[in-house]
Amino acid sequence: MYNSIGRCMQWLKWFTGLLLLAVVLASCEKSDTVGIGQEETLFANITDTVTVNTSTMLLDSLPSAGKGVLLVGRMNDPELGIISSSSYFQISGSNASSSSLPTDAVFDSVRLRLNYSGYYYGDTTQRQYLSVHQLSERLVLPKLSDYLSSDAQNVFSSSATFYNRSKFRFNPSPLAALSYLPRPSSDSLMLRLPDDLGNAFFNMVKDESTTVSNTELFLDYFKGIVLQPGTDAGNAVIGFKDSVQVKLYYSYVDEVGIKKKQEMIFSLYDNSYQFNHFEADRSSTKLKDISLSNTIVSSDKTSDKTYIQAMTGLVTRISIPYTKFLTAGGDVVINKAELIIETPGAPNYLPFDRPQQLVLLVADKNNRPTQVLADAQTGQSALYLRYGDYVEGKASYSFPLTEYISHYTTRYNNTSLLLTVPVADLQNTFNRLIVGSQANADIKIKLRVTYTKLKL
Repeated sequence: MYNSIGRCMQWLKWFTGLLLLAVVLASCEKSDTVGIGQEETLFANITDTVTVNTSTMLLDSLPSAGKGVLLVGRMNDPELGIISSSSYFQISGSNASSSSLPTDAVFDSVRLRLNYSGYYYGDTTQRQYLSVHQLSERLVLPKLSDYLSSDAQNVFSSSATFYNRSKFRFNPSPLAALSYLPRPSSDSLMLRLPDDLGNAFFNMVKDESTTVSNTELFLDYFKGIVLQPGTDAGNAVIGFKDSVQVKLYYSYVDEVGIKKKQEMIFSLYDNSYQFNHFEADRSSTKLKDISLSNTIVSSDKTSDKTYIQAMTGLVTRISIPYTKFLTAGGDVVINKAELIIETPGAPNYLPFDRPQQLVLLVADKNNRPTQVLADAQTGQSALYLRYGDYVEGKASYSFPLTEYISHYTTRYNNTSLLLTVPVADLQNTFNRLIVGSQANADIKIKLRVTYTKLKL
């Protein structure tokens, strides 16, 4: 009898253990992605063969004013052609006063001071050429509606400004010119301007002329300056701070007969009127056909490569044509979608460093950017450069597209994605990147999707 009771107790303990194990296993199942009925079965799948179409696209215009940096230089990029950048600005002498100017003061010289910002892009071991020109027309703000759609204004600018394609007439004869070896980590460049210009400024201050004290009158008299790069020298764009100054040096003899030297400063006036302008000659590149009338060039016409370059407006357009069909049957749930962007290893990208971050802009059916894409689940809004092989320099970027794919039909229908540098960098740098396509065996762009399929 006691043996029978013992066996019953052992059986009860064994049954209770199984029951507890079942409860534990049940509690470990994920139930927050899809409800499963009694007659349904889960099938998990991973695919990276979803069709991804890529092309290089040219944005029409980008705001480039008031960014705190003057970009000047020329790059001969074997992939993107000859790129040059010039910078426009105005100066004002409203703070120059004769109150502290000795009566016997005489003008000595005038110089333009350009302070390095620390930014450069390209090869700074080559000599650059820079020339200073006087504007022959006033800088006038263009109408906002002439450049950006209302949606694009949300991304780039909501007020009238100057753009990367804005330009104004100037005197082709330079006030000054300089051939120099860039030292972006150093202090400044100094260029001597014509004595007759400096002497005219000096005498107006000394005579207390309203032409100097009244900014509008002064800008009618001296309309501004444009810094131009050379046409055949250099392979970099150099950044200078917008703390640019025109410095007038003068001397006088003090009360004890000692000669003294002093300076007065004409500073940059209204940095919202300082802007950068670019020119591009792509005639010898795979992008020779891209233009404002032909803004999209498919990757199959550029050797399965696509391109990004800030300031010039080149972005990589990504479309996923069959997105709406991924969940169309109602029996598929997207668990995870990840966009993967591969980049070439060294030395293919040198001397142009790869951006540390990229972003995706959502573009409407007319290819106009409307917003920066942020993943709702992770909060991520940027793609970060990650090295796969540090020695060879191979690297990639990735971004979670789960929310975009899952809500495509309800929130993102008929949209595409524009891969580019962060918006701030897009408007004040020349950072660039070469990426591939789905058909490129070495540097792919692919969408990796993990999904759950319900079999009824």
